[in-house]
Amino acid sequence: MARALTDAERQLISAMITSAKASNPDQFKNQQAWQEWRQQLHDTIDRITVGASCDCGKCPSVELLVDDKPVPAGKTQIILEAFVSEGLVMLYVDDNQPSYLEIAPNLDVQLDLPDEKALIF
Repeated sequence: MARALTDAERQLISAMITSAKASNPDQFKNQQAWQEWRQQLHDTIDRITVGASCDCGKCPSVELLVDDKPVPAGKTQIILEAFVSEGLVMLYVDDNQPSYLEIAPNLDVQLDLPDEKALIF
């Protein structure tokens, strides 16, 4: 069952869209194209809700829904990455729609949703 993003999730996703590094930096031809893509992606935030949570018990990772529907695996996937002291934060984007927010803790660490100010870009 879908739920609304919390304010903390919204702020984290916004920070990731704005500043996180892409796993494939050559996806777009220049910085302007990246900025346009990021702005279009940012415009989807109000349409995002949360689907299933990760069941590992160590992280707050969640499936992201757009218009209350799961985002299917896309022909193109971009992963935006940032670090926190306890692990890695990744925002998966399939065919220009956010699909998963992964907060991957370091080994043997349980990690809560990090504050966007803790992100290291």
